[in-house]
Amino acid sequence: MKIIRDIDELNNMPMTAVCIGKFDGVHLGHRKLIDKVVSMKSKGYKACVFTFDPSPEELFTGIKPTTICSFEEKNKILATLGIDICVVFPLTLKSAAISAEDFVTKILLEKLNMKYLVAGEDLSFGAGGKGNRVLIEQMAKEYNFTVEIIEKVCYEGVQISSSRIRKAMEDSDYELAVNMLGKKKEKL
Repeated sequence: MKIIRDIDELNNMPMTAVCIGKFDGVHLGHRKLIDKVVSMKSKGYKACVFTFDPSPEELFTGIKPTTICSFEEKNKILATLGIDICVVFPLTLKSAAISAEDFVTKILLEKLNMKYLVAGEDLSFGAGGKGNRVLIEQMAKEYNFTVEIIEKVCYEGVQISSSRIRKAMEDSDYELAVNMLGKKKEKL
């Protein structure tokens, strides 16, 4: 898997299928997105994860959330799942100020050559988080790419999230954490 940390390295990219997120822990919800982009490899696309460093939460609050797995562990999992390219977007106050429209056109379309995007229904991107499901679906029609919105994945009737996994770990409920991560007990 190729890891790209400098957006200027994104030149002459092959067609990509992209999922966007923090991917902390690479839980079952993340895996559903990843499975979608990996399935697009059969159509000639490269499977791409687009993530951020630091996380938006850390940038805007100054508080670094407890991580579920290290950067190296996350990349190992992503590679094992079939991801070809991991873009680690350097998030700064300046880069976070890009408009949602420019994020799609200048980064996802121009730099990444994105042809397919899959995201969760709570997708938020661009300055002030103004980019959302409605905007991305409108832009898909205008710029001729495919977008697929995925419902949240639940475990025991409750949405899986990195914060729920962190809470389970804090409460020493490792079985719950392992189940939401989609891992076998011996691997935690």
